[in-house]
Amino acid sequence: MHSLSSKTFLRVACVTACLAAAAAHADGLYVGGSVAAPHFSDNIDGLSIGNSGVSGKLFGGYQLNPYFAVEAGLADLGRISDDSGSIKSHGEYLDAVGLLPLDPSWSLLGSIGVAHVNIDTSNGDDNGAALKLGLGAEYALNKNVALRGEYENYHVDAFGGHPNIGQYSFGVRVNF
Repeated sequence: MHSLSSKTFLRVACVTACLAAAAAHADGLYVGGSVAAPHFSDNIDGLSIGNSGVSGKLFGGYQLNPYFAVEAGLADLGRISDDSGSIKSHGEYLDAVGLLPLDPSWSLLGSIGVAHVNIDTSNGDDNGAALKLGLGAEYALNKNVALRGEYENYHVDAFGGHPNIGQYSFGVRVNF
């Protein structure tokens, strides 16, 4: 399991480094992180577990213009357990992010992307590709720092089905 986490980190680091190299002299490069609450909306590998716990993500991206960005990241999608069993999940993703500026401080955002998600349950483990969708808003504190709130959903191809894993998150984005 430890080597799987290292491989995941290495993949996202490579994607982020490629984005950074492509944007070496550009102003659109950013990084960020969020604390989140996981939301398991489906029965996953025979388990229906409540929605509590803490998750989060680290991300980096490049904003091409005021309306569009490309973003890659690592997501911890939560660790939840009760008397019926346990579920923990994590993955890496690549998103296209659309932004709609409402005024100089506020922007709405929407994202669509792909992810690779690992799901470990007390009944077994699986991993698979996922469609990732997100909606949220950003508030710019200044030219370089913004607060971001969003909901993201991962529709994962795992355990012979397509369980949904979501997370509500609040974090910060720092522009370079």
